[in-house]
Amino acid sequence: MDDSAAGGMDRRSAARRACLLGARYRAQAGWHPASLVDLSPRGCRLRIGEDLPRSAAVRVQLSVGGDKAPAPVEVEGIVIWCRLEGLSYQAGIHFGDAPDDLMDLLDSTG
Repeated sequence: MDDSAAGGMDRRSAARRACLLGARYRAQAGWHPASLVDLSPRGCRLRIGEDLPRSAAVRVQLSVGGDKAPAPVEVEGIVIWCRLEGLSYQAGIHFGDAPDDLMDLLDSTG
């Protein structure tokens, strides 16, 4: 969850780490590009081009570039917060249960 939304208290159940993965998301219809800011087994922070409503269901697709990269991973999540930062929005997405392939992708990013 967002530190500022929690009154300065970090209530995350898993540590997030910065990483360079390809990302896109689907909120209602169609896929939209995103920049992944950080990722954990329980959620992620995305930089996106639109304001998403809190509690909206989203599908996030993450991928690693390269010839020997694993297949992209899709994870369902819920928007916990979304706010304008500079010229784009950032959204905190909470995943229910992390699938094994997400854990493999996290491990492959170091």
